[in-house]
Amino acid sequence: MARLVVLLGGHSMEREVSLLTGGRVRYALERLGHEVLSLDLEETTTETLMEWQPDAAFICLHGVGGEDGTVQALLETLGIPYTGSGPLSSLRSIDKDYAKRMMLSGNVPTPPFHTFFRRAMQEMGAASALGVAGESLGFPLMVKPARGGSGLGVSQADSREGLLDAVYEAFGYDAKIILERHVPGTEITVPIIEPSGEPPRALGLVEVRPRDGTYDYGARYTPGMTDFAIPAEIPEKTAARVETVALDAYRTLGCSGFARVDIILEEETPWVIEANTIPGFTETSTLPLAAEAAGISFESLVESILETTLESGAPAKL
Repeated sequence: MARLVVLLGGHSMEREVSLLTGGRVRYALERLGHEVLSLDLEETTTETLMEWQPDAAFICLHGVGGEDGTVQALLETLGIPYTGSGPLSSLRSIDKDYAKRMMLSGNVPTPPFHTFFRRAMQEMGAASALGVAGESLGFPLMVKPARGGSGLGVSQADSREGLLDAVYEAFGYDAKIILERHVPGTEITVPIIEPSGEPPRALGLVEVRPRDGTYDYGARYTPGMTDFAIPAEIPEKTAARVETVALDAYRTLGCSGFARVDIILEEETPWVIEANTIPGFTETSTLPLAAEAAGISFESLVESILETTLESGAPAKL
């Protein structure tokens, strides 16, 4: 039996999802016989961690503060082993601008994009360049906060006239945004696990089919709003290509332990949209759904991730 902390909640806009994820993980760990403390982020968090002295921390925090390397760096300072990727790979992955530049450097296909900062908009008149960016990418295009997940703040601009509204919508969630070429095609998520002493492997390809056509916040977390095909209903050779690209993205970003890579398959080209270093563990999240389809129970999935963490100890991660 291990003495564990589940870090959940936090202050990002994905707090409610984090609470759901953390609650399910804690329940699984308790059923496995571990002593578990759920810990929300507050001013006394560090003091509590030092007093509790857990054998490991299971990070269930989503968004800024949880997936950007902040809590990972703190846990390394305290010498507490933790689940998932390290500070640098977390920072790379949560920021779509950084992640896409890393993937381009590693020859991982990702849709063309342009980056805008709120500061440049305010101090340099960068809004004048929005039309240039839009025309170079082509319409429709996607406008996204650079840091964050769950589809929050993401919208589609169908024309130059609607671009400014989409940009200001995204700036409501982050001071840095990206404009990205819209890729039509089949939406596929690739949950990846990396058990201790083994290379990373895909649990399977999950084809995402939102019933209203958009995989937004509601479609992600409301049961019945999205259908899933596991495995994805695509040709075998194409599936192998998608899996290879997903693993290439995982390695290029320096991920470890587990992650989820989101891809849109445009005809025969798999475009990596993003990588998530702390994917959800809710009832509608694709990582546990893929595990179940592969014959791995939720408790076994959680136990495998924990065992990898305990066996690795508390070395500094990438």
